[in-house]
Amino acid sequence: MTGLSWTPVRVLAATECGRKDCCGAHAHAWVRVEAWSPKRAFLTSAVPFIQAAGVPHGELAGLAFMAELDLTAPPGNSDTAGERLEWPGLQIAPSIPAQPGGTPTVQLTASTLMPTGGPEVDQERARRLARALAPGALSVKTVIIPRTPPGKLRPRHTQGGHTYKADGDKEAATALYLRRAFRQPWGGNLAVGAVFFRPDRQRIDGDNLLKHVLDAGNGICWHDDAQITASYPVIELDRHNPRTVLVVARHVSTMDRSDVTPKHPRGRKAG
Repeated sequence: MTGLSWTPVRVLAATECGRKDCCGAHAHAWVRVEAWSPKRAFLTSAVPFIQAAGVPHGELAGLAFMAELDLTAPPGNSDTAGERLEWPGLQIAPSIPAQPGGTPTVQLTASTLMPTGGPEVDQERARRLARALAPGALSVKTVIIPRTPPGKLRPRHTQGGHTYKADGDKEAATALYLRRAFRQPWGGNLAVGAVFFRPDRQRIDGDNLLKHVLDAGNGICWHDDAQITASYPVIELDRHNPRTVLVVARHVSTMDRSDVTPKHPRGRKAG
């Protein structure tokens, strides 16, 4: 299954509604979701924001929240007078303290990064992992792959001298889950974090597990894994629910990868 993307939501203004037909609540809020539209404000009920922040509607203006939104399906432009929008997973956005030089920093420990619990807290794990790798990223994708995380195998050689992928079937299976989350590959610099829940204590390193995912995502999540300028693999034990919690986020780096373009299939020339 795939997780929804979480993205920042900022409240521009909130006020008493004055009429019940505007959004079905006593107060409404004008909010902005940069990932939907950097210019447009959306009218919605203020109730979920009041509940998430624990403050009266008059104190909502200027507050930043996070919600698990489908970034590929923003609301249409036909109704700007009272959209009944839903805000799954709405919560106050975590504050990111600024260093003297202005660069955001996040202080996390292993226990806060990987909270205890089963699959029910995987989305929270993904949020914290993305926040540590790419603070303030507006675009984040979470993918849950419910099977034993496979490692990367070395290529095999036939007696005739041909080379083939020994783990091609497993890579293709991982790619199926990734295609459900990514309609097209992302360009530019990216950060990738993964929590690999293994069913046993077999010795396998995190880089090997991550390499399998990076290769499977080529041409699906990104054009080439050279775009990955931040990565963090974690290995955990879960005998009953082996799985991979994968998070992909936009990343800011001086090692600019905006020039990485799609590869042409072998045997074909660029037209």
